[in-house]
Amino acid sequence: SLLEGIWYVHHSIQCYEKYVSHLKSSLTSYRTLWICVTTANYPDVMMPSYNEHRFMALYFVSYMLFSFFYLMNLVLAVAVNSYDESIADRRKYREQLSRELLTKAFELLDHEKKSEISRNTVMNVMVILNQDIPEISKLSHDEKSIFFAMLDKDGSSTISLDEFLLFGKVLLLDLHAQSEYATFVEMNLPRIYNSRFYQRVCNIVKSDNFEIMVDFILIMNAGIIAIQDYPMLSGQDVTEDPKYNDGYIDTVWESIETLFTILYLVEAILKIMVNGWKKYSESGRNLFDFVITVVAAIASAYVYYPNSYSNSDLIKFIVMARVLRLGRVMFTIDAFRMIGAISLDIIPAAASVFTVLLFIAYFFSWLGMMMFGGLITRDPRDPTAFKLLEANDFVVNEYWANNFNDMFSGLNVLFNLLVVNNWTECEIGFEVVTDRKWIVRCFFFLFHVLGVIGISNVITSFIINAFFQQMKTIEQRKGWEESIEGEAIIKGSEAFFDTSMVTGTETGVKNMYIARIKPQHLDVETDERAELRELFTRTSSCDESS
Repeated sequence: SLLEGIWYVHHSIQCYEKYVSHLKSSLTSYRTLWICVTTANYPDVMMPSYNEHRFMALYFVSYMLFSFFYLMNLVLAVAVNSYDESIADRRKYREQLSRELLTKAFELLDHEKKSEISRNTVMNVMVILNQDIPEISKLSHDEKSIFFAMLDKDGSSTISLDEFLLFGKVLLLDLHAQSEYATFVEMNLPRIYNSRFYQRVCNIVKSDNFEIMVDFILIMNAGIIAIQDYPMLSGQDVTEDPKYNDGYIDTVWESIETLFTILYLVEAILKIMVNGWKKYSESGRNLFDFVITVVAAIASAYVYYPNSYSNSDLIKFIVMARVLRLGRVMFTIDAFRMIGAISLDIIPAAASVFTVLLFIAYFFSWLGMMMFGGLITRDPRDPTAFKLLEANDFVVNEYWANNFNDMFSGLNVLFNLLVVNNWTECEIGFEVVTDRKWIVRCFFFLFHVLGVIGISNVITSFIINAFFQQMKTIEQRKGWEESIEGEAIIKGSEAFFDTSMVTGTETGVKNMYIARIKPQHLDVETDERAELRELFTRTSSCDESS
């Protein structure tokens, strides 16, 4: 272990006691070596010995190679492996628990002990779920019929235990009729929609070249903003043109800003017209673009429409926010697009891990307030203020606000400890004002073990595990087109199917639907394609009867 390594190194230090005279005791040597492991102020802790004898560098370098580069990474590897095992155990436990609960529910619903339950019973269960389970979205009559058909894989109009065990997976489905994605033009102006000109516009808007053109306009917009603001950014004296705030479009810059606003409005209108609002709004990037574009258009109308307000700076602020859209240019690169997509999925799932870290930080901040509250002060009436001047590093770095006088300040100190750098300089201030340096050192040591080595490694393990899980999921979503026995066509993470008959059971619903798998657990990924494949696969008895 790491402590055993420190113990071994300490005893080897005793062999070279004459070369390391600044290590006056066992505890001091332990602390010095621990500072080395944390890399805070390294090589400062080595320099006294190194200044006396150059060969001591070999000693400290060998120690760092063993403790920091080997043991600390070994701890991380163990944490990653343990986290992976816990995720696997959690998935297995949830599957087992789901099977046990669904089996018990089936036995309760099977009043006549026929090893099957009727359609009416299942439909009534769904009615109860609509009323009593807020986590499940309200199920329409059509959705209930489709869900029952997916469960009834043998077309018998009754549900066996094996079929009922899929009940939880069926409820994960998010169903949408394809008619919901019909555009305004498609529904209300069919002649225009079917015209050759309109279809050519649709092909252009949906093409990659259209997105490249938008990216080019964004880059031009950013370049013009940089040229416009360069004198101010470079520190030159800038005299603003009085016409810029007269409420009229009578300067070159105002004309260019208005032109870009019109271009972005045209882009948004074309995309909504061609793709429909539902599909357009399902993209977070589109929503961001839409909000910025609409706000810029409203601001332009408000500034240039005759009224008492004519300050064009309002438009300039919104135009600056528009530059954030340049991030989409980076995501044209596969690696950046992968990182962005994975990050959006990882962040919500990280809530539980960061909650544990927040709890530990909150507890230590409270404990620090109880032990060290009010001791760090610059009040000349308090004698500890003068005593604190003895902590040279603390004073020189102006660490006065790093204290436990209140909860927020305490949390800030602990966050600095998580970053690791210069934590010893912060600690020395508390040592001086308390005269109980080993209590202070134990406090900081415990938080470092729990927060930096413990929780930080868990967070790293989580990110590594989540990254590979999400990368696998994203690759599946880009997967090939797959036909499931004539029941559905799976494209990526979506299944397209005719609802009139599902897995051999008539539903009474005549429409084309899209099915997606909703996230089951944020910390355990679902193989969406495998789940869809299982739900749309008939049983052998159904195949024989058909």
